[in-house]
Amino acid sequence: MSMTSRPSQAQSSTRFGLWRRIKALFTPASDAAQSSSPSDSRDRRGFSALRRTLPIGAALLGVLLVGAVTSQLLLPESEALPRNNAIWLDRAWTFGEIEASQLDAAIAEMSENGIGKIYTYTSTLGLTGRWESGADGRSFMDSRSEISDFVAAVRRIDESMTLYAWVEIWTHDNTANGYRLDDEALHENIADFGKLLVDQLGFDGLLMDIKPMFTDNSDVISLIRRVRSAIGLEKPIAIAVTADLTPHNLRTQNITSIAPGTMWSDNFKKRIAVSADEIVLMLYQSYRQQAQDYIEWVAYHIETYINLLETTTEVYASIPHYASASAAHNPEIETMTTALQGVGQGLGQLDEDARALLTGVAIYADRRLSEADWSDFRAAWLQS
Repeated sequence: MSMTSRPSQAQSSTRFGLWRRIKALFTPASDAAQSSSPSDSRDRRGFSALRRTLPIGAALLGVLLVGAVTSQLLLPESEALPRNNAIWLDRAWTFGEIEASQLDAAIAEMSENGIGKIYTYTSTLGLTGRWESGADGRSFMDSRSEISDFVAAVRRIDESMTLYAWVEIWTHDNTANGYRLDDEALHENIADFGKLLVDQLGFDGLLMDIKPMFTDNSDVISLIRRVRSAIGLEKPIAIAVTADLTPHNLRTQNITSIAPGTMWSDNFKKRIAVSADEIVLMLYQSYRQQAQDYIEWVAYHIETYINLLETTTEVYASIPHYASASAAHNPEIETMTTALQGVGQGLGQLDEDARALLTGVAIYADRRLSEADWSDFRAAWLQS
């Protein structure tokens, strides 16, 4: 079950409804009278007037019908789809490794497949407290022009695309104690950086990817508030939400590297939802090795977060499309298709009003999606 299943039906009804309106304009009143009140003799008199102007009406019908049919049948599918889904784009996109022609084609593909928002990798708060832009430790200031060029390029290709600056924030540094998210100076640093991204580089919002975050952490709430005070109420803040690894009500698995209770409490989930404008559920790295276990794990998160939602916060289900394997991520199990099956199963456990609270899905990909990938996405989500 897809939150975007209704658009295809709406698109069909739009075209059918347009035909009915055109037909109604030029249906003789005598025909209409057969299906309306017999006492409406004015329609019959109107028919006589219509016959006298039939040549003009026929010509007008031809013009309107051709124009309407052309605009509807030739209208790109993407214009009829609500673009309420998102995608993550990593360093390769933002730092000039993608040719302009490839970027043009990729953005067009995204728009055609219901993507209206991009989480754009921008920088990582390194272990030394410096904003970095790549695995090589290059500073953000050395890369700022490339990010600015990327934002400008996307605006040129599709000015309606929403761009969030995706920033990574590590909770620990390389000191003996390690933990640093309780440092008010660090909060100030992050807030100032967020303001720079939305005010000077033109991002529409900010996605904070704070890691690792496996259990409740009130310092995160304080950080969100500090960033909010810096960037203002008009610029949305999104939070990448770490999934529960050991939910109590799912079949337990023998994951020796994960301690029991590695999950956020219901209260903390609510606090995050209240503090942020948007939450992005990262539904991968589950350690699951069976497809059905993974599907049920994804469904659990959809049902849990929607049932806990008490605000107008937007909710995105982030689904995997990347090949790098790890102990936490089996790319043969955690696929875009199986994740969407889990999303559908979770939505199926909710009533209609609750289902509407899921804004969309966000594709986490490490490469450009092929036409076959997009076809799978359409079949599993947009058209299901």
